[in-house]
Order: sequence, then C-alpha cells, then structure tokens
Amino acid sequence: MIARRALLAAGHRESPEDEADLHVINTCCITSEAEAKSRQAVRRSLKTADRVLVAGCAVNLNRAQFQEIGDRVSPFVGTAEEVADQMAAGLGGCADLEHDVLARSSPRTLSSDRTRGFIKIQDGCDCHCAYCIIPTVRGAARSRPASAVVDEARRRVEQGQPEMVLTGISVGDYGDPETGLELGELMVRVAHVPGVERVRLSSVEVIHVKDSLLEALATEPKVCPHLHVPMQSGDDAVLKAMGRHYTTGEYLEAIATLKAVVPHVNVTTDVIVGFPTETEGAFERTLQAVDAANITKVHAFSYSPRPGTVAEGLGDRIPPAEKKRRSQQLRGLSEVRSRHHRTAKLSRPEQVLIDKAADVQCSGYTADYTRCYLPARAGARGEIVDVTCLELYADGIRCSVTGTPGAILKV
Repeated sequence: MIARRALLAAGHRESPEDEADLHVINTCCITSEAEAKSRQAVRRSLKTADRVLVAGCAVNLNRAQFQEIGDRVSPFVGTAEEVADQMAAGLGGCADLEHDVLARSSPRTLSSDRTRGFIKIQDGCDCHCAYCIIPTVRGAARSRPASAVVDEARRRVEQGQPEMVLTGISVGDYGDPETGLELGELMVRVAHVPGVERVRLSSVEVIHVKDSLLEALATEPKVCPHLHVPMQSGDDAVLKAMGRHYTTGEYLEAIATLKAVVPHVNVTTDVIVGFPTETEGAFERTLQAVDAANITKVHAFSYSPRPGTVAEGLGDRIPPAEKKRRSQQLRGLSEVRSRHHRTAKLSRPEQVLIDKAADVQCSGYTADYTRCYLPARAGARGEIVDVTCLELYADGIRCSVTGTPGAILKV
C-alpha cells in the first residue's frame, strides 16, 4: 500500500494487468511453496510487462533468486517505507518508459467492489519462533500511528467498504507511537468512524489477548466477536521447541477467560502438523486441546523447514505421508467443530453483511464470521440484513431474510 501511494504520487497511473508496462509484485516466503509462487508470478508478468518491480519478504530473504530471472526484473530490499523511497527515486525520472503504469500492488489496494477493507496497522515481529523466518525479513515490531489508521478507515468507507479488518504481522504488539493507544482502544476508535459497521482482526497471538482487547469485544457492538488465535500445538514440549511463549494450559486459560467475557465469541486457530519433535502422543494432545478450547475451525499447515531458522537444525523427521494423515485427522475434527458451531445457530436470528449479491443468491458473513447464503435480492452488496438460520450447508448456513419465506437455494 505504501509503495502504491509512492508510485501514484510520482505520476504513475493504474491500468489492467495485460495493458500495463510496469508490474509491481509483493512476494512471500512463509513457505517454500510461497517463494516458488512468487517467482512464477514474476515470470508470468514478464510475458506482458516491460519491467517488473519485486519487493517483499522473499526478496528480503534472497534477492539473487529474483535478479537471476531476467534483466527486466528489479528487486527492492527493505521495509515497506524503504522500498517506497527506492521505487519513487528510481522511477520518478524514468526515461526508458514513456508511460509507467502500475499493474499490481499490495492486496490492500482500495477497491470499490469489496465490502471488507484490510488496514495494515503494524509490521514486524519480536517473537522469533523457531520455525519462522518473518522477523529476519520483516524486522522488529513497529506500529502505524492511530491517526493514519483512522484516516484510512474513512477513505475505505468512501470506497464502499463498511467492514474493516486490522492486519499486520503481530497485531497484538500494536501501540500507537504517538499516544500509546493499545489494540483494543484502536479497534474502538475505528468503530466510531462514521460509516464503519464492523471491525475485526485478521489474527492475534494468545499472549496478546489482553484487557483492552477483551474490553473492546465486550463493550463495542461493532467489534466483531471472532478471534483467530494461533495454537500451533497442544503439546508443551513441542511448543517449547517451537519457541512459542505460552504453554497449552495458558492457551486454554486465556481462551476460557475470553469466552467468559464474550460468551458468543467464535475462536478459530492455526496448527502446524509434523513439527520435527511432534510425537504421536503430542499430536493427540493437540487434538484434545482443540476440542477443549471449543475451536470452530482449524487451519492445518504441514511443517517444512525454512533456511535460516532455528528449527532448520532439527531436520524434517516426520514422513510426508504421516503429516498428511495427521492433517486430515485435524481437519476432520475441525469439520465436526464447525458443524456444531453452525448447528447452534439454526432457528436463531443473525445479521449478515452481504458481500456477494447475484441473481441466483446472495451471500455474506455474520459478525462472528460464519458464512451465510441468502435468497436472490435479499439486499445490496455492503448492506447488513436481519436473517433467520434455516439449514446447514457444507461451508455455511442457508438463511431467510427475516419476515420473508425461506427460498431454496442451490449451492
């Protein structure tokens, strides 16, 4: 987003990808597959672009792998702010491109066809988990001024986005560098921006589920009762080897406190399957912890060693077939928990923010991030409608608009 603003300020304009002379690609290195996809995106862009600018984590980790793709590829290393300065300086007086055009930018580009606006509130991380390369490529945790976050929320409302999602590498580390405002207080301030109907977090570590966040969830109606809280493992020995900063008991206690304060909160999580020290018993304890925490959805990731991390020295001891089996078992439990969560909503009233409105059907999400399917013409995109939950679907719930009969939908 910062690079986009810098390039536009330097006189560049946006254009469809296949018409642009200049492509900007933001890369990822969270997994080896993500790095490979980043390289593929660069090669694909070279088929139509005169020049490709590449930035992001994969470039910070290994600039050479992108430079070697071709002479028309320009990798930029550094923080978002540093990259923006490099791009603006390098392109401001560009003579070899008659009309530089920005085709790709951050996924946070303002868009009038989205109901959900993603606002980056911080970058970097201080946790240094054993399996993670992010602190190396993104640096220490640092926060964006609350005033800038609120200003962006106002702009997004003007673009037709009534729901704000606050994102970052470690959002729980947020602290306004100007006033010291904490994460929960920031969420409330964003919720008070005229036109904002909902505010939610992308993800938050359990060690950051603190009083200000609990208070925001409990007292501000526009703060969504859904938290994605990574668990990664339910075994203390594995958590220690991972370099995580909590025990299983502390995780479960924090979630219990959260549910006591906000009884209707929906908690989802991440779990890494097949970490080198994960025994069968450790995996079973993870299943038990997911169940005990009443997690409604689990994103299961198979472990793969990242060069430059502490965990790389542990090797990759769990066979791929075993990782797959454990992942399938975990996803099976996730499906059961999700079904329980959605079943409890049947015959109950809910409010759905419509993000897709079509002739066949509409769909959207409840405040606790449950997918709902509505009849055609149930409402306009970006509108919040009152519904009654009628029937379970594989990935959501069929609903009727309150006061109207429940039409049968095909999904």
